[in-house]
Amino acid sequence: MGNYFFLQIFTVIFALSIATTIFNKRVLGFPQAIGVPLVSAIFVFILQWGASLLSGNEFITINIHNIENAVRHIDFYDFLINGVICFILTSSALKFKVSDLRSYWKPISILASIALVLCAVFVGVLLYGYQILVGNHVNLLVLLLLGAALGATDPIGIKGVLSSVRAPHHLMVKLEGESLFNDAMCIALFMTLLNVLQGENFTIVGVLETLLYEIVVAVIIGWAFGLGILRLLRGKHEMESLILTTALLACGSYLVALFAHASAPIACVIGGLIVGNKWKEILQDREIREVNHFWHTVEGIINSFLFTLIGLELFILDLSVSLILGGIVAFIILHASRFAANFLSFALFPSLKHKSYNGSLVILSWGGVRGGISLALILAVANIPQLSEYSSILIGYTFISVLLSGLVCGLGLPAVMNAFYYNPNEEKTGFKGWYQRMCHKMNKKGFQYVVEEDEHGNEIISVYKPDSIVDQKTDDGVAKLHHPDKLQEVKRLESPENF
Repeated sequence: MGNYFFLQIFTVIFALSIATTIFNKRVLGFPQAIGVPLVSAIFVFILQWGASLLSGNEFITINIHNIENAVRHIDFYDFLINGVICFILTSSALKFKVSDLRSYWKPISILASIALVLCAVFVGVLLYGYQILVGNHVNLLVLLLLGAALGATDPIGIKGVLSSVRAPHHLMVKLEGESLFNDAMCIALFMTLLNVLQGENFTIVGVLETLLYEIVVAVIIGWAFGLGILRLLRGKHEMESLILTTALLACGSYLVALFAHASAPIACVIGGLIVGNKWKEILQDREIREVNHFWHTVEGIINSFLFTLIGLELFILDLSVSLILGGIVAFIILHASRFAANFLSFALFPSLKHKSYNGSLVILSWGGVRGGISLALILAVANIPQLSEYSSILIGYTFISVLLSGLVCGLGLPAVMNAFYYNPNEEKTGFKGWYQRMCHKMNKKGFQYVVEEDEHGNEIISVYKPDSIVDQKTDDGVAKLHHPDKLQEVKRLESPENF
């Protein structure tokens, strides 16, 4: 009859996912990408504490070692990187407009490539210095590998955070666009460093050739699948066949790219972009809405599974004071490195920097939420011979950084946004009010934008209280001097080219 192993696993994960999701929704009220892993981690702490209290009890016992072994046997990498991520990326790509990509391809490309590499290098080098400082030396290449894993923003986390804030369109496009495309760069950089660690020959030319091959072949595969799926969508369809066809786009393009040793994330993103921007010509609006609704539901289910699993990974961590402190330091270094990498990357392109808008890089840097991709990459390699002695540090630092990224960056993003985009309903009192005032200090220029809509529903971004720029206080801090020439500065700041 069998032992019903898979049925048991699915039942437990479904039960845990429902429990954590409901608790987060009704009690914490956090975005799902932040609240569910946090609730799962709290649940693990309570379970471990309860097991220690019941140790030796003859009536009730909790065998924590069996639970730990079950968690260790979960192949997180296979579940995410070789599994459900293709559906998540394709679902996002289907709704991402190519017109937005054309408008913002330069900043998205910089964030997803140069800034990612610089961030990985900064994290690795600074963590190397920290480990020497605390007397626990770790190979620099190992920490660069950790930096590469932590460099990727998570598309699931980004969408969860953005759904909870009223963000201007240009910021949403850049954050979502970066999260869609930097996964491929992150995985390529990670695998390159891993090959060097394992003793393979490394040359700059070889790495560039490999990257070029992966990107070009992935684009070709994604393009071919996109056009093929569009042909399949023509004609009459039942809703089930429409959904199955888009599912084939996701897993088919990803799988073929894997077999071709190309970048699978890029392949399914390209395929999703082609189909999502062309299917209006062959499908009815009602059909598109229903297919998108289906994928939105599937995303929610996968996210609940994924975030619950992230929280359960706490079972395999042997937490100590030094590991927790190191994880907090790793998060601070990661956060500072992303800021430095983004500012330095855009400084290399003066034309873009000149057209920059108030607070853009601060918000984009703060909004880089980390998630399951970073953890999946580290868990996949933590026990190989070259890394086994550092496995507790790699997994511990990654887990704590991912958890703090959601709590600090995710929950703090609305307050950072309010510092640069006027919000009349921002918090004024209590801890949230104090935190909001601290965020306002990031706005060195002192003026804010306001986001409105015209009569046609188009977004308009203008300077809030432009007199704050035109009428500047004198040295005594009381009188004001009127500068009519500053009106040109206001017009420049409100120019659509800045956004």
